[in-house]
Amino acid sequence: MKIEYDAGTALTIMRGNPVRGWISGKPERMAKERLTTGNYLSVEHKPKFQIDPAWPIFTMGSCFAREVENILMMRGLSLLLEGHGVPAEHFESWNEATGRGGGAARGSLSRGALNKYSVRSMTHELKRVLLDESYPHEGLIELAPDQWFDPHASGLRLLDQQTALANRKRLTVATSRIRDARICFFTLGLTETWLDSETGLAMNIHPGPTWLSRMPERFRFVDYGYEATLNDMLDTIALIREHCHPEMRFIVTVSPVPLGATFKDADVIVANSASKSVLRAVAEELYRRFDFVDYFPSYEIVLNSPRAIAFEEDQLHVARKMVATVMETFERSYLGQTIGAAGSPALV
Repeated sequence: MKIEYDAGTALTIMRGNPVRGWISGKPERMAKERLTTGNYLSVEHKPKFQIDPAWPIFTMGSCFAREVENILMMRGLSLLLEGHGVPAEHFESWNEATGRGGGAARGSLSRGALNKYSVRSMTHELKRVLLDESYPHEGLIELAPDQWFDPHASGLRLLDQQTALANRKRLTVATSRIRDARICFFTLGLTETWLDSETGLAMNIHPGPTWLSRMPERFRFVDYGYEATLNDMLDTIALIREHCHPEMRFIVTVSPVPLGATFKDADVIVANSASKSVLRAVAEELYRRFDFVDYFPSYEIVLNSPRAIAFEEDQLHVARKMVATVMETFERSYLGQTIGAAGSPALV
């Protein structure tokens, strides 16, 4: 959807925008100056709507969405996924010595299993819940005798069928909380996706290189482009507005967390840029089309802050203080107030 207006309107808008210039305007407002302070980037965001603190919030998307949740819970907002997740012992990262897995302690639940990396996998999960779609074995895949892989979760190890089905039920119950939401916060992660050829379902994650090589005919790699990704998001938004709150409002952002690795014949940095560019373009189109969809620029804030302070040492995960800084902008924009920038609690 294009934006178009006459020259007089364009000039009025330009003159009324204090952050319009890259190298012109007040020094503290110029992009050049804000990008070279050596500190976190300051971005002025004008939201389309305000959030009533009493409105229940549902979050969905990549691991960055989990970090956003931590800040929302610190603020005392009604986060619908609070208390949901999968036992820490069921994650690939489970360490018996430390008693932690999925970022959570022994005996507690981790929301890490709820990570959704591609738009197609998000759409699948919502159709499962809102349209009561069902699949053989609930979409689980038996890779070895009674060793079941959940391609629609994140970070879980192979488990016996009974345990895997119990976890699948936990995740379905968590996703069903969207019915109670008034605000949906979507964090778009990546476009590279894997399909299960037997079911035709988009998987959230693949089972690992070993199983891909053992079962090459079952799994297929797809990198969805702009049109397919936009159509998925349009279908998802329509589905939610039809089956949940009819006046649901959406805040969409793009995760600044890059691809861990690419399956395309390209430098991972280039492949990541291509993937994020598609998602950013989709988010922009949704913003332009609907007054109930807003774009929040967490992607720009993180990517244009110095990498030394924006990311952890692995240059993959966003630093906790960076997340807190992003959410200060979020709160000023949508709630009219902020919390301190002390950082978020442990990811659980």
